[in-house]
Amino acid sequence: MPDECRRYFIIRWIIDLQVKDVVTTTEKLIGQAGVMSADDVRLQPKPLVQYSPKRRELNLELRRFLYKNLYYNAVVNEPHIRARQVLEELFHYYCRHHGAIGTQARRRARRDGWPRAVCDYLAGMTDRYAMLEHQRLLRGACSAFTRLTASPSAQ
Repeated sequence: MPDECRRYFIIRWIIDLQVKDVVTTTEKLIGQAGVMSADDVRLQPKPLVQYSPKRRELNLELRRFLYKNLYYNAVVNEPHIRARQVLEELFHYYCRHHGAIGTQARRRARRDGWPRAVCDYLAGMTDRYAMLEHQRLLRGACSAFTRLTASPSAQ
């Protein structure tokens, strides 16, 4: 089986196990609680819809694995870290160079302060525009843009 097909098969299999576990456990808890109406369900001290204790433990193990090996993995997070650096550098640049920001943002800065106006200005940028602005404004400086566009193996 090709890798991509195998990956989708495994994901579908995991989801199927999760759903079956919730349905089976919920049916069992409803039977044990003797509920007969929605009002009976609302009066229950604990949720009736939940994973079995075994599946809950397996999910915690899966969550720990995903956080360690995917969500917080340095290689996976590298583009996010570098993008954050680009935004930080743009933020500091705009706070020091008020004329580099748009007129609407400058008006807002008079009302709400420069940090708020700059944050909102950056939030309105697409990723591509932020990178282009960073290159235009800070290209001479050793900056995150250089690191963002360089291949990880070249660093």
